[in-house]
Amino acid sequence: MSTSISHSIKGEIKDTLSLSIPLIASQMVYACSGFIGTAMVAHLGEDALAASILVSITWMSLSVLFFGILNAISVLVSHQYGAKNNQAISDIMGQAFLLGGIVFLFMVLALCCLPFFLRFTTQPPEVIRLALDYMQALLWTIPGLVLLVICEQFLAGINRVKFVLRISLFIVPIEVPLIYVLIFGKFGLPACGVAGVGYGLAITYTATALFLMVYLSRAKYYQKYAIFNNIKRIEWKWLSELVRVGCPMGCMHVIEVSTFAITTFWIAQFGTTLLAAHQIVMQYLSFSITLIFAMSQAVTIRVGHAVGRMDTSGIQYAIYVGMGLSFVCIVLVALAFYLFPLFFLRLDINVQDASNALLIQYASSLLAIAGVLMLFDNFRIIGFGALRGLKDTKFPMYASFISFWIVGIIITYLFAFTLEWAGKGIWWGQTVGVACGAVLVFWRLHYLLKRIYLNKLMTIQPSPR
Repeated sequence: MSTSISHSIKGEIKDTLSLSIPLIASQMVYACSGFIGTAMVAHLGEDALAASILVSITWMSLSVLFFGILNAISVLVSHQYGAKNNQAISDIMGQAFLLGGIVFLFMVLALCCLPFFLRFTTQPPEVIRLALDYMQALLWTIPGLVLLVICEQFLAGINRVKFVLRISLFIVPIEVPLIYVLIFGKFGLPACGVAGVGYGLAITYTATALFLMVYLSRAKYYQKYAIFNNIKRIEWKWLSELVRVGCPMGCMHVIEVSTFAITTFWIAQFGTTLLAAHQIVMQYLSFSITLIFAMSQAVTIRVGHAVGRMDTSGIQYAIYVGMGLSFVCIVLVALAFYLFPLFFLRLDINVQDASNALLIQYASSLLAIAGVLMLFDNFRIIGFGALRGLKDTKFPMYASFISFWIVGIIITYLFAFTLEWAGKGIWWGQTVGVACGAVLVFWRLHYLLKRIYLNKLMTIQPSPR
């Protein structure tokens, strides 16, 4: 069954931009706050920065796994929003908060295990002590952050992404000064050092989450969704569907993050200068990929709304217009990386200093390769966003496993060590892996769009109690 609805490329561009621009802006704001926080910690010295990195690796792995699972909320909500089924949205959100409680417990347990793993590092006792202080502070961050993610996923699913942007614009101006005050002990408060980052995040996220929940429960527009009405009741069909859709997304993100961790370890074997160049380029790649991820979420929501409307044509327009818009933006970024590398590098290093000549040479070449990698990653990530909207999340996980852990790792090792291309070999190897992922996602989309059954996507079979 498919609803006949008139579509145009111009109209789809307008609708996609109205979704993607607030999401992109919101993600960029959050990324900037993390960048500033790291810069503050760097002023505390090498020990504090090393402690921050040790904990951040664990925190990033947990975040991409569990918050990837919670991304299922916007997928399911967007379907029911397109179908105008407010009762189903209420049921989904009740189970979303229950799932958030489970995520909270697992994240706390995982962080509490961190001291055991820190014993196997070669870091000095002072670094370990600072890392444990930071870990304990981050524990207080988890409840507010989980609630905030759930609420933002709900808002994205019902097409209220501008409100998501307002939340980020509200958080960061409070978060950054608060972290500064707690790190360095201003206005009579104790200097918490690196742990001040965790306490600052905990206060900000908790206060924002509580305010947002009160607002969503009382604001007239959101009362029709009754998102808190079914928290006490377990509905297995929705809870299991959230887990079924969300777990592969979380695992996919872990695969990708772990691959970059492995390649960073490999690139360190070629010297400190190349490692520094790699870290600088990763900084810009992360910012640029944020744009693609935000567009991918917009495509997920647009596809989800079309599924809810039983609108096959709308699904195709959402996918291909989203890919095209994102590709245009990434081409511009990639050209800037290639043509004006010093513009970016001077933000991190003194490009006039002759002693940095080798670092500039390495970073410039890697920045150009990063631009090529992003061109392929655009189609891979946007395609995965479209598949999420179709509730096909297992294939992206399998595709990531093949493209990153098999093709990417093997080709990277071959280029870097067998052919002795060193750092360039590692980046070209990862580019080949990403390109493989893009081919796989195109094949999957072509396959599904010819065999799509929208009624089946909207039907949830009750799970046995």
